[in-house]
Amino acid sequence: MKYNMYNLQKQRGNYESMKAVGGKDIANDVYAKDPEDDTFWFVGKIARVGDVTVERAMARLWPMIEEHAARLRPVELYPKWGKLELWVAPGDSEIDVAYCKPEIQFVQMFREIDGEADISKTVRNVEIGFQGELYESNEEGFRTKRTADGRPVKPEAQATSTERQPTERELDELMEVLNSQIESNTE
Repeated sequence: MKYNMYNLQKQRGNYESMKAVGGKDIANDVYAKDPEDDTFWFVGKIARVGDVTVERAMARLWPMIEEHAARLRPVELYPKWGKLELWVAPGDSEIDVAYCKPEIQFVQMFREIDGEADISKTVRNVEIGFQGELYESNEEGFRTKRTADGRPVKPEAQATSTERQPTERELDELMEVLNSQIESNTE
């Protein structure tokens, strides 16, 4: 599927409609990575309906998602456009990923499905949806370090209290800590 405004808007609408009806069970978070690095960049979410598997949905959306990832992260991912790896996690699992919960394992997807010569003939545009990540106000973007099999590199972060959900401010502070750890590991 080509990366153009019409397709992006149509896929965003598809994603929102599907998610509203099917919830997070029909959705997945999508991450892209340079094959030579262990940093996974959150690039968006997909949804699918009917008998469309996550593998088939990703194969159908691959060109759009890969180009979106390259444009979203021009320094880190654009140079590897055409060779990027795309991985999925359970839908709406960003907080669990940030806390390095061991039960959240990423699964690598592939550009082509064995036995399907032309995925566009078997997966229709209306059966899938993609909501690409957008950055606002100089956001740095969400990223995580993972092993080659999609598991967290770091041990699980323990919440200080189990009696309440963290506030937006606390989540922002957690993201700053995680980002600084990533930056210190790359230096």
